[in-house]
Amino acid sequence: MKNMYSRNKKISHRQLQILLILDILGISAITLPAANAGAAGYGGWILVIGGGLLLVLGARLICLFAEISGGRSFFDTVSETLGYPLGVLLSAGLIIKLIFSLSADIRTFSEAAKIWLLPHTPLPLIMAVTLAPCLVGALYGYETRARLGELFVFMILLPFALVYVPYLFRIDYSRLFGNIKWDSGIYFRGSLDNCFAFTGPELLLVSSGYLKDPKKTKPYALSAAALGAALVFLVNFTAINLLGAELCKSLSFPGAELMDVSAFSKGKGAIMMSFFYLSVVIFAIGAIFFSGELLGRLTGADSRLCRILAALAGFLAGLSFGGMEVLPTISKSFGLFFGAVYMFILPVITISAYKLRKH
Repeated sequence: MKNMYSRNKKISHRQLQILLILDILGISAITLPAANAGAAGYGGWILVIGGGLLLVLGARLICLFAEISGGRSFFDTVSETLGYPLGVLLSAGLIIKLIFSLSADIRTFSEAAKIWLLPHTPLPLIMAVTLAPCLVGALYGYETRARLGELFVFMILLPFALVYVPYLFRIDYSRLFGNIKWDSGIYFRGSLDNCFAFTGPELLLVSSGYLKDPKKTKPYALSAAALGAALVFLVNFTAINLLGAELCKSLSFPGAELMDVSAFSKGKGAIMMSFFYLSVVIFAIGAIFFSGELLGRLTGADSRLCRILAALAGFLAGLSFGGMEVLPTISKSFGLFFGAVYMFILPVITISAYKLRKH
């Protein structure tokens, strides 16, 4: 299997597009409706539109970063453009962001699995079983993640469409805007929170060194960002309008529990979670792989050992969270800072410095 994926260590733009869609359509898709309903009530689905627009803008900036990288790694691009100290600092910060996102996803999915599937199983054991296949995939390399993405995309998107699209015909559109309270401050902050809740842009940032032609990334990345955001919007729109804002914000996983409450017999939410797990696996493989690669570059240690250490760090960090009642708050604060840095500030500064040096 190793030889199968070791020809040139590069992935196609189509594979990148699939991976970005699956990264965005992660565990946050089924947890965001609760946060959005809590922030803006029945207008919570509007926050996803604002977040999606910001996501596309961020993806565009990251594509410009990929274009100036010339196929170099994230560390090399930043170090040669902004200087070695900043290269080390920003790479270390990205490792922290990746490991935190990994730990949050694994903890959140494990909490859901404990509710629906394994109520009597200790949470650490569920997290370990959830994480193990992700580590194995990361050890095989980045091309393995791309191949798995091509396999998983149909297994995720087809059931996703069959479940959520029919809900669109059950919504009472005559009073769609009747319960919405308009407050520009809420929608601006909520749009930022939604943008930074999407997983995937940070992996796009470090993927330039693994693309066959980074200069042709833009159309694939932008279409993937738009489609991924549209799918998350579908979950939020149906959950908030069918469950109601009050019930939606009281649920931990309204995107999955919508199946139980609104249309199907009890327990079907667990089936939906199984499809989302495939998306979690894709993101987790990327988070482990890239954080391990960056750690290996900074320390000079073996990259495979660093991937194992990254997975262990993600596991321990996930255990340290107090629970689902505090994790969303921690994730929101963490995402606001690190998301702004790596989606907007870093690409803009790097691109500007590159252009100044060219002139």
